[in-house]
Amino acid sequence: MPYRLVLPLLMLAACARAPKGPAPRTEFLVANADSTFWVTSDARGVRMRGAPLVLARDGGRFHELYVADDDRSYYDALFVGQRLYRRDLISGDSTELLSDGEVAAMAERFAREHPGERPLGPDEEGAENPRTSAMAELHLMDVHGPFASYEHLTDIDIRGGSSRHAAHGGVVDLRTGEERTVRELFGEAEEQRIVPLAEAAWRGARDSLLAAAGTRGSAARSAIEHFEFSIGSFALSAQDRVPQVRFVVPGSGGNAGGVTIPLPPQRVAEPAWWSEVRDELPLGSPSQFRWPRERFELLARMDTAGGDRATLSLRDGEREWPVGVVRGPVRRVFWLDAPALTREGRRALVRAFDEASLYGEESRIVQAPRPRGKGNAAVPASHRGRQGDASRRSAL
Repeated sequence: MPYRLVLPLLMLAACARAPKGPAPRTEFLVANADSTFWVTSDARGVRMRGAPLVLARDGGRFHELYVADDDRSYYDALFVGQRLYRRDLISGDSTELLSDGEVAAMAERFAREHPGERPLGPDEEGAENPRTSAMAELHLMDVHGPFASYEHLTDIDIRGGSSRHAAHGGVVDLRTGEERTVRELFGEAEEQRIVPLAEAAWRGARDSLLAAAGTRGSAARSAIEHFEFSIGSFALSAQDRVPQVRFVVPGSGGNAGGVTIPLPPQRVAEPAWWSEVRDELPLGSPSQFRWPRERFELLARMDTAGGDRATLSLRDGEREWPVGVVRGPVRRVFWLDAPALTREGRRALVRAFDEASLYGEESRIVQAPRPRGKGNAAVPASHRGRQGDASRRSAL
């Protein structure tokens, strides 16, 4: 949602008829797919401010997550990968978590084989249809405590040569950058229990797809045969605060390249680390999520008319106070009053929101024209150049 539209929505929400008496005293952050909203309720009323930040919390310390382009293109050869970074809000230091090694290796090989070619500058345009195009994208799917689920897409096209389109998912440890397996996250017993269930679900789905493709010819059947179950291709999710593993079956080659087929989620037993995640997650259905507290609860009601807006409110028994409207669905809530933010942590969070609030729809994002590639990259102006090769940065 453009940030110039957030204020009118908040004003409309504030005009709703509020009950008599003060709202519950509390402070928290509300996170959707690409933004975070800071809500404070005290003697002065209920206030909310938003910023284009994707945050993770580990051990009470907040980190910003963001993706940056790694552009190593030439006039007639496009090489653009992406890297996932974690920025500590207190120190300001950024750490690379994930990168695309295949595209970078292709760029290095091209440089060795074409020593006379000069890499394009940041403002230079390449060929409209380059003879080599290698693109990789990282998409952050969700965050659960110190673990982030992601999807990685690769598109490689070489004129007169080979082409490859692939996709896979995984879970990365935000503390170390290491990929985690189901066994490492939930234990050997849970892995041995749910993997056969997921494989059986895939066999049933594949048989159904093959039967449906029977009338459409061999091309459709061939595409389905290019999907293969992988124990390492999965994401984390939750339902009513119970952890789930959602396997996705990646396709490679032919018409299956770059496509994944999600399987039904598998419930798993809560590991020890889940205790720090539970209160961040909602209860209820997607149409109305709730986060219960000792004396009140936070509600997020989705627009029943089919829109993507979530209306937030605080409820104490029969009384309900409007908070504001955000783009839904709401994924996580970080409570800041139990335990309370440290003074250093509060200063860092205020600074991060202040910096991000300056971006605006026009000023916060510099749209970099990408005539030599697919799509556009967006980078907050205050972070350009921070990562060297990562010259363009985008909200997740």
